[in-house]
Amino acid sequence: MKEILNRSTLDKIIKGLPNDTVIGEFAGRDSVAAIIKAAENDAINNILPVASFSPTEYGDFKSLETNYEQMVHRIKELYGGRKVAYPLMYYSNFDLWSVINGRFVDNLVKKYGFYSPCIGCHAYLHLIRALKAVKLGKKVICGERESHDGRIKINQSSHSIDTYIKIARYFDVELITPIRHTEEGSEIENLIGRDWQEGKDHQSCAYSGNYSDIDGNVTYEENKIKDYLDNYIYPVCTLLGEVILENENATKKEMINKLASSGLLK
Repeated sequence: MKEILNRSTLDKIIKGLPNDTVIGEFAGRDSVAAIIKAAENDAINNILPVASFSPTEYGDFKSLETNYEQMVHRIKELYGGRKVAYPLMYYSNFDLWSVINGRFVDNLVKKYGFYSPCIGCHAYLHLIRALKAVKLGKKVICGERESHDGRIKINQSSHSIDTYIKIARYFDVELITPIRHTEEGSEIENLIGRDWQEGKDHQSCAYSGNYSDIDGNVTYEENKIKDYLDNYIYPVCTLLGEVILENENATKKEMINKLASSGLLK
């Protein structure tokens, strides 16, 4: 894995890009398909792919570069020189992830009767890119899908995706979801122009499948997830986003203190 850029370095790169540059979330198969699909829009011509991680990820990071190169080839194949995909950037904020998803687990379980790190993780991944998009074209492309060949993922449910969009909108950023209603994996492969099985050729997560039983069945109470999204994820992410916009180098302790003084955790 390439060394993750520090915040000041990424900001210097951003300053040299056209103002209409759109950030493309770069991760696995769906994110690549989303970038390619979004490029159909005549208003999207300059795309900055940004790979971001959580501290729970491990394994195959090397495929990111190969997948990026193949995406660039596919974009040229489809759009010629009309679309530009800039070099792949790496940017994460593990302290932010920890505050949203790790520090208050006991509190969350008691308050909402529910917890999974996956929803907050996706919110984090959208948030950190949205905060960078504020300095560019105020648009972020993401690969969220409500259905994966009939399978439901709670971090990509309709209300989860709506909440991510709402978080980005709070910062005047549009979270673009071009494959949100693409159900079949075959359609994703048609977009990317090659065989690429879901879950292959990218890093893994230690919490993968944590909300399913031993047979892989997903059971959840929608009202609990909605309560968690509306009353924890949205207000916490917008508050912490404000903290980071004011001070990109805010520490974990500073973030926690801000949340403690807000009353959101009571």
